[in-house]
Amino acid sequence: MNPGEQNLSTGEMPSKSFSLLSKIGLTFSFLGLLILFTLLKLPQAKITSLIQGVVQSQLDPLGIYITDHGRELSIWKGFEYRLIQPTLELPDMTRIELEEIVVSPKLLSLLTGKAGASVEITQVVNTSPSKTDLAKINLEGTVRGDLINATVDLQSVDLGKFGVLAFAAGLRGTGTLNGNIHVEGHLADLASLTGNVNLKLAKLRIEEGKVFFLSIPDINVTEGTIDARVENGKVTIKQFQIGKPFDDLDIGVTGDLTLNRNLNSSMMNLRASIGFSDKVKQKMSMLDAVMMDAKQPNGKYVYKLTGTLQNRMAVPESKK
Repeated sequence: MNPGEQNLSTGEMPSKSFSLLSKIGLTFSFLGLLILFTLLKLPQAKITSLIQGVVQSQLDPLGIYITDHGRELSIWKGFEYRLIQPTLELPDMTRIELEEIVVSPKLLSLLTGKAGASVEITQVVNTSPSKTDLAKINLEGTVRGDLINATVDLQSVDLGKFGVLAFAAGLRGTGTLNGNIHVEGHLADLASLTGNVNLKLAKLRIEEGKVFFLSIPDINVTEGTIDARVENGKVTIKQFQIGKPFDDLDIGVTGDLTLNRNLNSSMMNLRASIGFSDKVKQKMSMLDAVMMDAKQPNGKYVYKLTGTLQNRMAVPESKK
């Protein structure tokens, strides 16, 4: 019996397999020690400043500035970088105060040529003598060039405190958002994207204000659901419903959106139904004058949205 047959008959791994595993183990050990020694040669203050510079550079294109009350770097917990009580300042001077931001790089993803990280953002929503309620945003993802694979989980996110309403539409208010978003594909080719959006909205309140040239009163919405699937660049809306018939605002959207390499040239094929409460109609008396052509017998306004995102057309649906 030759040596190779003896190894197989006794259940022992051939020497070539031992050699391969040894090389893999040594490679992992070498990479780990290389990263560790590189970091240990730098003072922690310098490392945190370098990381902070990267974080701020990612926020600069959005016009957002970040400050904090302290920074921590933990090498022994998987290279955790922690910002203590950071504050984000939006372009309109809105300040978003957070409890902490924790960033952890995915070192193993580097072996496949990808940059990966997990980010956890927490914010105090309510406090009482017995407990503290936190909102959380968790981001997990990897990037290689323009290829992305990312997931965002939202837990009890307050749209007002997180500045979503102010950033998106210059509005003030509150509302709780839960759910998740997943996307993967090439950002340079939006037609390659695949993913899904599953979001639940509760207790939305928009304070009196202005959207563009239109003055709006206080608006209250009990709940909402957004459920959409993205496949090969086509966004199919399975359910998009914000509000109920008895709410101040009741919006339903169906149809799909075909993404293009240039986002502005993406094609829309949507139908939107919009309803308002009597209270809102009384305070926005110009609604009927502006939207009369789209008004249906049930009192809602229905439009077909076509064209591109940049050159969109809202065509009133014929009365039924």
